Amino acid sequence: MKEDEVREVQAVMDAIDLHPTLREVVRADGLNDRKLTVGLKMIRDKMDLAARDEVLVYDGEKAALWVVPSLRALYRREKPSPGEMDKGPPPAYMPLFYFIEKHLFTFGDAFGDQTDGQFEEVYSNLRRRPDGKSFNALHYYVWQVAAGLLGCWPISAAEYDAIFRRLALSASHFQIGPVSRNYMTTLRLTLGEK
Repeated sequence: MKEDEVREVQAVMDAIDLHPTLREVVRADGLNDRKLTVGLKMIRDKMDLAARDEVLVYDGEKAALWVVPSLRALYRREKPSPGEMDKGPPPAYMPLFYFIEKHLFTFGDAFGDQTDGQFEEVYSNLRRRPDGKSFNALHYYVWQVAAGLLGCWPISAAEYDAIFRRLALSASHFQIGPVSRNYMTTLRLTLGEK
């Protein structure tokens, strides 16, 4: 990366601007807003799928539930889609992709890495119908991760669409068969996991 691209990425990472509803939860529960992640809600070693709108936010030490009735309600600005996303995300968007894809390790570590096709389907559905019903545990969790993304950074509807379109394209790119898991394997190698 060029020096100006590195500065651009750092500026995005430093520009965490919590959605007002998330800011309330962070203040009330004393969470560190610079270390927020989305946890898996578990009950007796099984994922709790009872309330998708209750997002478990965690800062490495403390956790709290943040109620998110809809992803669309979290869009916070009017900005067009970034150009050239099909060729790869612009450097300023890399932290946003990192936020989403790093969370996939949490799900994979708990339930095994899902197939490339499953990721493509989830990303595509979240792009086309952000608040559509979750059809499996992966969709449920990635919906919550999307809420975490939108809660931490001001993102427009067009940017959200472009991000999830690119994610679906990435998963599709790695798919070589119905059970291939190349997308997650590549993420683990690239991001330094296992």
